Amino acid sequence: MSLQVGWKYFPFDEIAIKSTTFCNSLDGLRIIQLSDLHLSKGVEVAYLKNLVKKINALGPDIVLFSGDILQTSALNVKEQLETFKDIKASAYYVTGNHDIVYGPKKLESIMQSAGVLCLDNKIAEIAIKGSVLQLVGLSDRYGFVRGIKRPIKELFSGLDPNLSTILLTHQPKDVAHIEDFRIDLQLSGHTHGGQIYPFNFVVKYFQPYISGLYRHKNTLLYVCRGLGYWGVRVRYRVPPEIPVFTIN
Repeated sequence: MSLQVGWKYFPFDEIAIKSTTFCNSLDGLRIIQLSDLHLSKGVEVAYLKNLVKKINALGPDIVLFSGDILQTSALNVKEQLETFKDIKASAYYVTGNHDIVYGPKKLESIMQSAGVLCLDNKIAEIAIKGSVLQLVGLSDRYGFVRGIKRPIKELFSGLDPNLSTILLTHQPKDVAHIEDFRIDLQLSGHTHGGQIYPFNFVVKYFQPYISGLYRHKNTLLYVCRGLGYWGVRVRYRVPPEIPVFTIN
């Protein structure tokens, strides 16, 4: 369908990620990425509850939010955010530029209460499938306007190069910071894939990684088109997506 309007869809997309660098014991690892929700009071709680049920039914090992959760203050969508407490898998998020505008501290408080942990400028290790997966997150680059620093080299220097590693960061262009650090997979959003054709060609001028799977040196980068909307609640020839990755 070329034209899509509003919050009516559950566009799960099964995607096999073939990696030569992930630990073999992590074969079959399932990750769901939620990006660019842009939640406002107009997003129905019933829709989000149904979304969470569908996520649980897919049996992911991890659920990762790659930023722009908010389109208003977190307090205005507290009930919507609280639906994420029913996610059964481990869940983490990083902030996007809209989250920084609308208030990252209130967002963190509500998300933490719902069991979704903030990964901004942090490293986390998760025991999965008899192995250890390393997650690292970056706060959005827009944070500089609010005095939020990103100690990128210091943070990446703390990574264990022997562990399979996923970088969660809102803007795909952050792949330029990886340098020689071990990042097996980067998950990002921000672009909406352009959201409305033919504006995707304009977005691509500013964001060379606009949608889908790319390779940057030894790192695989996936740019999610996102689930929500910025501006008008319309997508044209750029459908929303919820990637469901299986690593093998």
